Amino acid sequence: MNTIMKVAMTLLVHGNGVAGKAWRLLPGQVIALDHTKGKKLDCTDGRLWVTLEHGSGDIILEANESLPIQENGRVVVSALDTGAFKVA
Repeated sequence: MNTIMKVAMTLLVHGNGVAGKAWRLLPGQVIALDHTKGKKLDCTDGRLWVTLEHGSGDIILEANESLPIQENGRVVVSALDTGAFKVA
């Protein structure tokens, strides 16, 4: 079952609550994800601004683009316009 979650403000998600869910963000909403090493962030709709704690810069993901997460550390995702993603 695929669940859509709406985020009202900055939300920190970690542990088993990260993978396998679909997330929808409105413009300016932010979600911070922990424990995502070895997973992939899939942008399923809109545009997302992604910052990796140990990355060298910010990344913009468009619909149907993916980002493999290769390091431990926090992943911060913000919607540039309405956006949706999942972590697999």
